[in-house]
Amino acid sequence: MATMAMAGYQTGELKLPPLSSRGASPGRPQTFSPQDRSLTSQEKRTFKEKLHDAILQAEEAEMQAMREAQSQDKKSLAISMLVEGRPQAFVDFFALTHTTALSPQGPGEEAGTSAELPQDSLLMLKSQLVKADAARKAGNVEEVYGAYKHLAKYFAQLGRLRTAEFFFKQCLYISRDAGWLPGELEANLALGVVYEELHDTASAIACHERRLELANENELQAEAETAYHSLTTVYMGQAEEREAAGDVQGSLDSYNRCLRAADRAGDAVALAKANFRMGMQYYGQEKWSDTMYFLRRYIELSLANPEVDRSMEGVAHTTYAQCLQKVGDAPAAISSLESYLETMSRGADQSGPAIACCSLGILYYNQGRCEQAVTYFERFFEIARGLPDKRALDAARFNLGVARGAVRLQAYMGLVNDDLPKLIAWKNARVPFSDI
Repeated sequence: MATMAMAGYQTGELKLPPLSSRGASPGRPQTFSPQDRSLTSQEKRTFKEKLHDAILQAEEAEMQAMREAQSQDKKSLAISMLVEGRPQAFVDFFALTHTTALSPQGPGEEAGTSAELPQDSLLMLKSQLVKADAARKAGNVEEVYGAYKHLAKYFAQLGRLRTAEFFFKQCLYISRDAGWLPGELEANLALGVVYEELHDTASAIACHERRLELANENELQAEAETAYHSLTTVYMGQAEEREAAGDVQGSLDSYNRCLRAADRAGDAVALAKANFRMGMQYYGQEKWSDTMYFLRRYIELSLANPEVDRSMEGVAHTTYAQCLQKVGDAPAAISSLESYLETMSRGADQSGPAIACCSLGILYYNQGRCEQAVTYFERFFEIARGLPDKRALDAARFNLGVARGAVRLQAYMGLVNDDLPKLIAWKNARVPFSDI
């Protein structure tokens, strides 16, 4: 008797068949050949495989029928445009439905957007292209623009950003060739937004800068302000990309451009963030004066504007104080941090005060003022207990222990240097210092 439990076989016992069933003579062992066993298993597997193959063939036939129907639909729609005398509509329709230039998925596009267009999309595409072709022949620029704009927005909503880019470019070309300023302004804005979604920062900047240029040339203040807002966003994105790539000088250039755009747009949040990032970049280059200038601007903006993110304020004050210490002005560094702690409320985010207390404790400890250091390290420890950062709590515990040890060491050294009788009493009786 044998047992088999391998993959692809049914688990169970394989038994020798009765002698009589095989017609064997008595006294001779009955055998069951491997060929017989494989034949039985093959018969069972073949039935399953046939069923599975039949299902796959049915699905493939259905998909092939759908592809043929869709291909026939595209073909019939394209031919109908030629029959109607709409050659430009035919060219655009063929390019969008038969080439791969617009089908690859862009960086900002959703997965699956490179699939074939459904029937309703093909009908809408054909309708709008014919409308645009007719309006072009009639010389109606705004109607041509409207048809292409409708298609661009439709494909943008579907997540087909490359196709949306194609139609917004058509809007731009038509309005620019016709000298229609409102259309060119709007098309540049829309293209810039699409490029932002596609993570094509350089192209987005070019579109928004062109829009600003047009607005300034025609003294359109509202359009210029909107362009500055858009440029603030793309300049900030470009600066962050360059900073992440380690391009310090490139990121500083982009942050500078962001500062100018944010200032013109009146965007205090972006202005504060750009000042903070520039300060930290200069700190990494050990340019203390530049660091203090930009961090001071961030601190002023965060105090004057409630909407500014103040989570970076503790880092800004601490770094600013470190720069003051680097240039030899430790008292100013201490005063700056103590002023910051006075302005912070207990209910606010306490990560900033934690960093400031730690920095003050270190400053006082380095000056040999260990009792003041203990005061701030104790506060640091109390704040750190309420923070989710375990490393901060470990640092607070360590710093507090070192500072308290230094205070005790000062008392011990005072006995050694100034009070020999007390030292001898401690030596003989091990009386605590506080009781002597």
